[in-house]
Amino acid sequence: MNFIKQSYLILSFLMFVGLYTQAQVKSSEIKTINGKKYYIHKVEKGQSLYAIAKVYETDINSILAENDEAIDGLRAGQELKIPFDNHLLQQNNINQIDTNKYAYHTILKGETIYSITKKYGIDEKKLAAYNAGLTSNIKEGQVIVVGEKKRTTHAITTQPIKTTQAPKQEIKLEPFIHKPKKTSYVIGLLLPFKLAESESINIDELVKTNGKFPFAQDLSLDFYTGFKKAVDSLNNANFEVTIRLYDTDDRDTSKIEAICKSNEFKKLDAVFGPLYAGMFKIVAKHAKQYQIPIISPVVQQNKILFESPNASKITPSTYTLIESLADFTLDSFLNSKVIIVNTTAKDIAYTKTFKAEYNNALQKKHINLKDSAIEVKGIAGVKAAYMPGKKNIIVMFTNNQVFLQDFITQLHIFSDKKDIVLMGFQSTTNIDNLDQEYLNNLQFHFATSNHLNYQDSATIRLTKYYQSIYGTDPSDYYFLGYDIATYYLEHLKTIGPDFFNNLDNYETTGVYTGFRFYQPDKETGFENTATYIYKYSNYKLYQINWKQ
Repeated sequence: MNFIKQSYLILSFLMFVGLYTQAQVKSSEIKTINGKKYYIHKVEKGQSLYAIAKVYETDINSILAENDEAIDGLRAGQELKIPFDNHLLQQNNINQIDTNKYAYHTILKGETIYSITKKYGIDEKKLAAYNAGLTSNIKEGQVIVVGEKKRTTHAITTQPIKTTQAPKQEIKLEPFIHKPKKTSYVIGLLLPFKLAESESINIDELVKTNGKFPFAQDLSLDFYTGFKKAVDSLNNANFEVTIRLYDTDDRDTSKIEAICKSNEFKKLDAVFGPLYAGMFKIVAKHAKQYQIPIISPVVQQNKILFESPNASKITPSTYTLIESLADFTLDSFLNSKVIIVNTTAKDIAYTKTFKAEYNNALQKKHINLKDSAIEVKGIAGVKAAYMPGKKNIIVMFTNNQVFLQDFITQLHIFSDKKDIVLMGFQSTTNIDNLDQEYLNNLQFHFATSNHLNYQDSATIRLTKYYQSIYGTDPSDYYFLGYDIATYYLEHLKTIGPDFFNNLDNYETTGVYTGFRFYQPDKETGFENTATYIYKYSNYKLYQINWKQ
């Protein structure tokens, strides 16, 4: 990030939210309320929360946690309780949940393992297999897996797709959002600008040392810039969107709670963010109470959609990407030998997902190939399973860079004059010490959620706009922000809030990402399942024009 962009974030944005400080001193009035000691601070005209937090050497979160009304703004003469001893709340530990892959049950008071197995028609042995460490000592509120859901995933091309009325995946008995269509809307944008931290950054030192600006702030500013660009292009006399900005990060649970309890939050028409899974789940719970749609821009795990029908997430889960690659493999390499390489115990779930989807796709096509995708261990297993005279598809899902580098190097040596195609995660392309020639010669394929084309006219236009502001090139998050705002707000403009109940009916392709939503049941939110297949060829990455 260059000097212009750094300055814009620290100065322009701080001015936007009015967080400049004034010289102040701590209040001498100290009270004990409900056993807890507080400074009693009287707000002066023009004083901000940031300024007050500076004076008391605390943070805004701690102040908001004790003063819910402060999130709606300060007024002269208002009294605030400032914690005498400040301790930040730690982020809640949320279990990993993939609601689009598995069916879940929240244990009720008095339920037993036996009653649950009878209710869902599952034996105790299989229930235990789904839930490692499950014992008869279950507790009310505990969440367990009770089976797998059947689902369909899709991959789409970069060809423009007009908004269409697609067949519904299921009959929705009752829409969740009950709000009338309007001509003006107020939306909340929750991003980790981390303003206090940004203000303390020495810009001159960064410029001298060519240092990097913090990732979270960089991401947030780019996303906001793209989002705001889309909003500005949509706003007119008959449709107006007002953005409310909230500065959040992955640890400030007290601030998040205070934001969600504010009158301003309760009146929002939609919420975009936060970026972190734990924080998103907290906000989604409050948004659900007020029938506010909430959108997750970057979280990959489907656990954030659990019991949140008002929620939708843009980034497909890892399992959705794997299933998409499995479908592509069957369609494009039907008569090939498919060899799945088992790596670490941590990656077994990925292997099982690919194999299950591949075999399910075979059944749907009425192709009788028993156990067509075989599993092996390491390079020795690949050599033993390799079939001359056929194209051999080597599938390996792991993020272990040491394992990947060693395996790919050996596979490349073995592949000399052999017809081999390697498939895996996109992260494989970013291994520092891996020779890209190996990936090129192995025709490496992967599934991803984006399709940015720098030769596209829309991409060029948006890039020039960004460069005119910052004098540098944008990151992918700029285009993501633009696409998300365009997709949701264009439909909000033409359809109204009812659109949020039926995201799976509206399919669109943006500049950076596609939108094709799937909702497994009416208790769960929507996952975007739009994916793209890329391959290495002639030392470049090419998107394959394939659609399921």
